[in-house]
Amino acid sequence: MAKIPKPPRVLPTAKAIPVRRAVPLNRRAPPQTFYDLSKPDPNQTPEQALRKVWAARPKLRDLQRLSDEQLASEAHQAKLRRWRQWPMYGVCAVGFVFGMYGVMLYVSLTREGDFKDLPADLTDRFDKEAEGYDEKVDTSESLLLLTSKRKKLTKLARGHVLEVAVGTGRNIPYYNTKQCATVTLLDSSAPMLDVARRKWNDTHKEYFSRVFFKRQSALEPITPPFDAQAGYDTVIETMGLCSTPEPVKLLQNIEACTNEGGQILLLEHGKSHYDWLNSLLDKTAPAHADEHGCWWNKDIGKIVEDSGLEVVNIKRYNFGTTWWLELKPRKGLRQKPADSAAEQPLVPQAEPLVAQNSWWSLWR
Repeated sequence: MAKIPKPPRVLPTAKAIPVRRAVPLNRRAPPQTFYDLSKPDPNQTPEQALRKVWAARPKLRDLQRLSDEQLASEAHQAKLRRWRQWPMYGVCAVGFVFGMYGVMLYVSLTREGDFKDLPADLTDRFDKEAEGYDEKVDTSESLLLLTSKRKKLTKLARGHVLEVAVGTGRNIPYYNTKQCATVTLLDSSAPMLDVARRKWNDTHKEYFSRVFFKRQSALEPITPPFDAQAGYDTVIETMGLCSTPEPVKLLQNIEACTNEGGQILLLEHGKSHYDWLNSLLDKTAPAHADEHGCWWNKDIGKIVEDSGLEVVNIKRYNFGTTWWLELKPRKGLRQKPADSAAEQPLVPQAEPLVAQNSWWSLWR
């Protein structure tokens, strides 16, 4: 006789549909226990410690979840609208800054005037603008990313340091005084030098006994401090060749007071890689010089080549208008003034300075 099959103990049921439960807004997730880095286990390896930290990281499932009703609530939507406004504020602020800079650039390009009688020495422009000079150039230098380059250049200073055309001391906050024996700050503008003195006192007050402020033109012979008879170990100049009527003589004066094993660091602005941009610079140079005392269309490469200084490194940024130069003096010229150094035969260059730059270097 056939056996009757027994009925199954558990009858199959329909697959349950998961239901997301609403979590009250005022309910907080239980406190999580994270790995305490302040008290590591001395017996575990670094790999085990990293794995333990990674395992204790917060996860998405630990975050508070809202129900559909709470997501659609007016309070939650208002909160989302508030947070979405902040990116728009940022975009508008950036657009406003670039728009204002574009307007200023357009006005300078279309400005007409008679600049035939501009004097060769425009130091008086710096005397008038000393107090508000930093605020006036902050925007343009930020857009050209010059602040980071100033910081990087100044960090290379070592030993007995001379900064020529220091102005209001825009490089002062970036000095590493621990690697500087003395620092000499030189400028021909007394009001600019006063601002630099205050800035140094604010940033490096403990180093004030080893800093010297000299009011003189860099075209005159520069005397190193008493304990640097061999000359300065580092000479820095940023945006200074543009404001002097004799840039070649200035570089040779710097060479005459630099240690033969020292370094000369320059950050300048001048001619570009491109003719169309050079045409704009030439067109606006007189108006810019009349207002700021700076000729921004000088051929920095030709100036350095004529000075006879040896080029160690050269870089160009911002379509080639920003020049980064690392130079060193020629041998045997330490005690010779600039006038006699100018009569020395120039050291032949292996190739023109401009040829050392990559033509494709635009905005690096």
